[in-house]
Amino acid sequence: MDTSTVSSFIDTGLISPRVIKSSLFLQGMDFPVGHKLEKRFVYDYELELIVESRGSMEIDNKIHNIKKGDIVFRKPGQQTQGIMPYCCYLICFDIRGDLRKDADNYDFHKPQEFQHYYINPILEAVPTVLSPVSSEKYTRLFDLVLKEFINRSHISDLLLKSYMLQILYHLYMDVNNFITRSTYPYSCHNKSLDMVIEHIHGNMEQKLTLSALSKIANLSPSHFHKVFTASMGISPIEYITKKRLEKSKELLVKTNLSIAEIALSCGFENIPYFSYVFKKKVLLTPGEFRKKFCYM
Repeated sequence: MDTSTVSSFIDTGLISPRVIKSSLFLQGMDFPVGHKLEKRFVYDYELELIVESRGSMEIDNKIHNIKKGDIVFRKPGQQTQGIMPYCCYLICFDIRGDLRKDADNYDFHKPQEFQHYYINPILEAVPTVLSPVSSEKYTRLFDLVLKEFINRSHISDLLLKSYMLQILYHLYMDVNNFITRSTYPYSCHNKSLDMVIEHIHGNMEQKLTLSALSKIANLSPSHFHKVFTASMGISPIEYITKKRLEKSKELLVKTNLSIAEIALSCGFENIPYFSYVFKKKVLLTPGEFRKKFCYM
């Protein structure tokens, strides 16, 4: 059979995942260590949430050690082989939702047409194996997918699509979360940075200085700046400004507070500076933004 796949770009707005297989593999831990499942091609997009593991997985001739809580993302055209023991949730899905593969009789072992390999920034950002800080949200969503899939009704595709979009969203966000970056060189400071982030979010109306934040992280100001910037991709001041603008946008749309009140509650020193920063970053004045997004 032809094992080649067709690659094409897909706009994020066209991602409309349809679940064509959902199952829970619990027998894996009964296999001896090193036992290999049959090597197979991946015909559609597949996600696995590892429930328990002392095993690994070969994907395109590369061995990936997998542990509890890991997410495995496989794409059409790849070759995969499970190396026991491990247990997992499995979801096979159609990215565009238009292939019309039979969900009642879908067999990922059976030779079949390959789904297109879609190129999209979100899909390309997710690695083959992701180790999120917390797998709780994934466990909940994978379990919801399974429960709905085995109790399908005429409206299930709509609900399953919403779950899959949430999974893809969380995967992308976790990839961009500093704690989950496997290349992050300052992992020993993760907890300290987490405390700093929490402090920033809870005290945006206060004056947040580099010196004060570095004390929370128990680092010198210069080293804290280096660690923060390396992990977040932006400096502490840039991050604070970003979060203050996000909060100000919400207040502009959700409340009747004056622009002066919003500026002060978001930690901006005065209205002219708030308006300057807002216009520079958002390309609208605060008043123009409120008018654009408020129903009046």
